[in-house]
Amino acid sequence: MPPRTPRKASTAPKTRAKTSATNAPAKAPKMPEAGPETVRRFDELAEVFVARGAERSQMFGMPVLKAGGKVFAGTFGDAMNFKLGPDDLEKARKQTGVEPFEPVKGRAMKEWVLVPLAHAKRWSDLAERAFSYVS
Repeated sequence: MPPRTPRKASTAPKTRAKTSATNAPAKAPKMPEAGPETVRRFDELAEVFVARGAERSQMFGMPVLKAGGKVFAGTFGDAMNFKLGPDDLEKARKQTGVEPFEPVKGRAMKEWVLVPLAHAKRWSDLAERAFSYVS
């Protein structure tokens, strides 16, 4: 084989490749903020569960509660979300006002439900079930 001859360096000016909007990285959706009543009710629940060994943390920039390092409840706008076992999940989904938890529209999180502030009377029971499930 004949020896390779080195290539000459390009003298053309370097230009950046054009990028289109479709190539841009997707922006994370803005998470809804909890109102004062939701924050107050979450804080009350948090106090009870922190006394039992849970810890406060963040998920998607929203306040959550963890047990053993696993998230079991949190706020999402003026609602709370809960991670439930199969039986509790099925029962919860049948309740009025309870929806699948979709932090990104169309992408429901498995084992999670979202309960609006209008049904806050259910939060304590669901938090208890979620805490038991992840503990």
